[in-house]
Amino acid sequence: MRRPDSMSILAISLLLCSLAASAWSENLTTITLGFTGRLSEPITQSALQGAQLAIDDANAMAIRRRSPLRLQLLPQDDHGNENFAINIARYYIKENVAGVVGPWSSDAALATAAIYENAGIPQIGFTATSSQWTSMGHRMPFRVVGGTQELSSALAEVASRSLAGQRVFVIQNDSAYSTALADAVMERLATTAPAIALGRIQVARRTTDFHVAMQAAMQHDADVIVFLALYPQARAFIDAARRSGSKARILLTGGASNLELASQPEPRLHVLEFEIARDYCPQWKRVAQAYRSRFDTAPTTYSFYAYDAASVLGAAILQTGSGDGRRIAVALHQLRHPGLHGPISFAPNGARANPRYTLFRHDGRWQPVEFFPAGSGRHEPCV
Repeated sequence: MRRPDSMSILAISLLLCSLAASAWSENLTTITLGFTGRLSEPITQSALQGAQLAIDDANAMAIRRRSPLRLQLLPQDDHGNENFAINIARYYIKENVAGVVGPWSSDAALATAAIYENAGIPQIGFTATSSQWTSMGHRMPFRVVGGTQELSSALAEVASRSLAGQRVFVIQNDSAYSTALADAVMERLATTAPAIALGRIQVARRTTDFHVAMQAAMQHDADVIVFLALYPQARAFIDAARRSGSKARILLTGGASNLELASQPEPRLHVLEFEIARDYCPQWKRVAQAYRSRFDTAPTTYSFYAYDAASVLGAAILQTGSGDGRRIAVALHQLRHPGLHGPISFAPNGARANPRYTLFRHDGRWQPVEFFPAGSGRHEPCV
């Protein structure tokens, strides 16, 4: 009987490895996650791309752990409309999604909350910041950024202390998010700085005409204007403020630091953004570099927020080894996840525990000048 030579042994080994790999691939389980937003907008695309990077990282982790689970995103365009969001929620139930990165807007989140709750599908909000959403007694909504309650407190402190406002004027739109935030800011200012003269106006959520709003602000003799409408309206508002001749300091929020403005300094422009960038940390640098390499552009703040949202959802899925939404939600409530902006954990109602904010000023480009709450800061230890 002829003994097998080394080439025969190698061939048999390769065959066995191939069969094992084939059997392993046949046992893989794909878990689908939703992503909703106004996908026609570049800023939303930047968030979707950030979420995809997190999914890729979660799948790489699954391979290292020899987990049979593989995650995939199923993006849907809700056109910024609550009715579209409701239809998408029902579609996701039919598609048996295990969780949703989003919804994008607070209006969509509030409109779909009961649908996702009854279906046992957790949602990880990274732009839907209404505190009402996580105060309805549900177990499925989570937020990786602060809510209107915390944001309003920080905005009021910036307007009254950092910007030394004596005559503060608030511009909001008619969305649920903007209305709730404006209510909270006005209430907070009236309580903490009763000497400040307050004014307010509401515009439509799709308008780009802020002539009347700026006239009202100037009639109020505002020294600080707090702009609480939506991100797509911010550039048109800044242009209107420049044309008006108003010298008031301007405080924006909701992603306005992603706007590319003229290179000359405009120090009256400020924006309060969620979280504190940790661009000195290896994980942040790796994600930013991977984003530029893959998409040939720089990430936005929303790219990082969406990465955190998809990352924490993926971690909960891998921890449970399941696509069961209710089990995933239980894991999320117990999780302490190493996010890009620092450790992510959730309060019992799903709100982000200990949210933080960065105040930027436009000195030719957006520069961080202050962090909230007091005592927060950069150069924390990297996870």
